[in-house]
Amino acid sequence: GPALRRGALDKAGTEAVGGVVVTRYGENPLATIQRVKEKIGEISAGLPKKTLDDGTVSQLQLVPFYDRTGLIHETLGTLEDAVRQQILVTIIVVVLMIMHLRSAALISGILPLAVLFSFIGMKLFGVDANVVALSGIAIAIGTIVDMGVVIIENILKHLDEAPPEESRLEVVYRASSEVGGAIFTAVATTIISFLPVFTMVAAEGKLFKPLAYTKTFALIGSIVLALSVIP
Repeated sequence: GPALRRGALDKAGTEAVGGVVVTRYGENPLATIQRVKEKIGEISAGLPKKTLDDGTVSQLQLVPFYDRTGLIHETLGTLEDAVRQQILVTIIVVVLMIMHLRSAALISGILPLAVLFSFIGMKLFGVDANVVALSGIAIAIGTIVDMGVVIIENILKHLDEAPPEESRLEVVYRASSEVGGAIFTAVATTIISFLPVFTMVAAEGKLFKPLAYTKTFALIGSIVLALSVIP
């Protein structure tokens, strides 16, 4: 056309034609990329081709220039590694400090549940699972472990001091109630400190809001689990 040329795409020193696939807001990027690859496979056979002077058949090809699939899998893998390592460290620390294997297993068991709670919140509030959002979950893991250790240590202490004839259910309830308020206040303070982040707008809001959302979801899930599942 008559428009002036404003740029060029270079591929290994040779000019090429390029295009960008843009994912609609709220769509799953990984699923979109897979559908794009399937469509490329369907149309590749029908792309233009010609036979060169030396008899070689040259056919037009669609070559990925930038593919987010690797980044997405690496991001999810980082979160999985963080959860696995935290579970292992939790088991070791709790066993060494309070010498109680079942307690260590119980605290480790609420970690994936808290992460699941966070993902449910992300689904309900439409928060994308990007690098910043998942880092919020990884940051919250340490706090989740802290709450579990505090409440279990207090339960074990009360069980050791309680007379044999007293109901174990009553002892556990009393021990949980004793530290439940303090745990809730500590977590609520952390959640409240993130409220200013939700007021951010423009680029800052897009960057930091996902982290605030996921960390808040994980902390809320952990306090619910710590005061219900662990006792």
